[in-house]
Parts: sequence; C-alpha cells; structure tokens
Amino acid sequence: MVTSMDDRVNGLKPILNIEDQTCFGCGAANSNGLQMTFHKDLHHVYSFLTVPASMGGWDRIVHGGILSTILDEIMGWTVIALLQKIGVTKTMTVDFLRPVSVGQQLKVVGSVMEMPSERIATISGMIYDDNDRECATATGTFSVMPSKVAVRLGVVSKEFMARFERVLNDGKTFMDK
Repeated sequence: MVTSMDDRVNGLKPILNIEDQTCFGCGAANSNGLQMTFHKDLHHVYSFLTVPASMGGWDRIVHGGILSTILDEIMGWTVIALLQKIGVTKTMTVDFLRPVSVGQQLKVVGSVMEMPSERIATISGMIYDDNDRECATATGTFSVMPSKVAVRLGVVSKEFMARFERVLNDGKTFMDK
C-alpha cells in the first residue's frame, strides 16, 4: 500500500538542514545523492525516500552499500535531532532481511537504544518497504559530542558549525535560548 508523502509526515516535525549541504545522504545540493530529508517525533527520526535506478545493483535491487548509507544517515540524524549533539559512527552492523527494489517508497526510522555514557550512544535504524515490511536493520555505536568539542577535534570546521548551529539546536540559535 503506497501512502502519499503528506500522509507519512502528518504530525511529524520537520528537521532543518543547511540548504547548500552537499552530503551524499542528506544534501539537497547534491544531485547525485539520496537527498534525504528528516522528520521527528519525541522518540524517532524518520525519512521517506525513493532510491533511483542509478543506485541499483542486480535486477533493480538497491545496492547494499546504498542501504547501509541510508541506515548510517538516519542514525546520524537521530543523534543530531534527538540528542542535539554531533555524532560520529564508530561501529555499525547491518542485517539485510529482504531485497529492496529501486523506485519504491521507503520509510526509514532511527531511534536511540541507549546512552551508556555522555560520549557514547547506541542507535538503531530500520528500512521498511512500501508494504511496511522490514527490509534492513542496523545498530550503530556513535561517539557523541557537543558542537564545541566537534570543532576542537576537527570533526567539523568552525565555519560549518556556525552554519549548522540552528539545525543542531532544533531551529534556535544560542541567542534564542
């Protein structure tokens, strides 16, 4: 059963991103990428997308590397949107449960499983097909850090973080808080 995008995001809060972002997963300015957008509720981050045929493997099946990228992206944005921190993937385990065809609408869901310390989070990601069947799952361990630490460690530049601040802080600048 295919559901319209409007029906899928109804009641969910959109998550901002930088307009000129060129990330392969989430960059609106990357015409060769996935151009994922994100929404959230109190406990989950969601993305709804259709993978183009150019990202397929054999017989119109989405390439496993693309599915892994989608899962890594939803988990990274789960850290950003739900923990309001920068996250770097340390480890990631993916289970491919069923083939995913190019051209079908997918629902991707991320959630925080646990946060055993202030610097480590375990995040989950799931991909569902247009019949709401679970197709792939992932569990990732993320190093999480405040924006100032991410800049100090060279994870992101000071200039990038200045632009990303509103995204990380749910649409607010430090002056708005």
